Amino acid sequence: MVTRKTQRSGTATERMVDYDRNSYMQDQMVRSRAEWLRAAVERIGPVVPEFTVMDYGCGPGHSALDAMAPVIEAHRRIDPRGVMVIRHSDQAGNDWSGLFALVFGSDGYQRGGSRIRTEAVAGSFYTQLAAPGSVALGTCFAASHWLSRAISPYSPETVWFADLEGEARAEFAALARADWTQFLRCRAAELRPGGMAIVSTLGSVPDDSEINGIRSSARRLYRAIFDVARQMVADGVLGAPALDRFVFPLWFPTAAQACAPIETAPDLKNAFEVVEASVTPAPVHPNDVYEDSLGDPEAYARLYAGYIRGFGESTLRLHLFGPSAKNAAEVDTLTEDFFARLSRCYQAEPGRHASETMIMTLVLRRR
Repeated sequence: MVTRKTQRSGTATERMVDYDRNSYMQDQMVRSRAEWLRAAVERIGPVVPEFTVMDYGCGPGHSALDAMAPVIEAHRRIDPRGVMVIRHSDQAGNDWSGLFALVFGSDGYQRGGSRIRTEAVAGSFYTQLAAPGSVALGTCFAASHWLSRAISPYSPETVWFADLEGEARAEFAALARADWTQFLRCRAAELRPGGMAIVSTLGSVPDDSEINGIRSSARRLYRAIFDVARQMVADGVLGAPALDRFVFPLWFPTAAQACAPIETAPDLKNAFEVVEASVTPAPVHPNDVYEDSLGDPEAYARLYAGYIRGFGESTLRLHLFGPSAKNAAEVDTLTEDFFARLSRCYQAEPGRHASETMIMTLVLRRR
């Protein structure tokens, strides 16, 4: 088990801990797209002098290796003597030492030596990270739903994008569109002709019964987070102004939203063929990621608290608890109070705040 080290970079991934233990959803997403990865390699075919794969937002855990396993398998089948370059890309604060300990470890793809060169690229996937036309296959799993930056619209009744209304929703939607368009333009620059990109992330589907007419992954989970934070405000331990302007910097797209820039921007329409665009339920436990533990409320609560810590603690500390605290010690106290309350919430009513998982998959071919 690799534990993600505490980071002090101020990035959206700082202070994420026990990454592998808390990344069940990410692992399932990667494994469920293995056939798409194999098919993409076969469609691209051999590349000379080397077949370059770039995994954007790779993280530090086993899911980064799981994403590469079917790619390596397919490449060895179509080009047994061909050279591969695997570039793992993430923010500078990623636990690179932990990742490469896995890559070169007993279960890693570099065990025993191979015709694979491993590289790291530090930076935001909202910037160009590779030379023009140099990437054969780009992958991005459970990462592109994070926006390029946090914004603080007035949103006193929610902490996540899908329940925003009015000007706050419009501001978030504009940033999400701009970010996604920029992401696609960067990949268009980096991919070689005939290259492919596979993006798989949390998604949303139309649903007239929901606010804004969309049903998003993890809706009940984020509403539980808001309820716990609101109770902390009521108890006088968290400042109301901070909560009123805190929203997780996320956007879970519909299939139509994922395709919109390609359909409307001439440069992207000329750059990409859309091979697949869909939002489907997760293949395992789509209605409750930890439903196997429903019969053990204590374990169920522990799993959900760990999962939410894994993706959300840094954001909560930086943008919710930090503005309410006088010093770092108070941030620590608020953080522990929040997760203790959240655990009690999940333990008291197992299943009520279950996290549904819908996976948006976009497969693109560079013209």
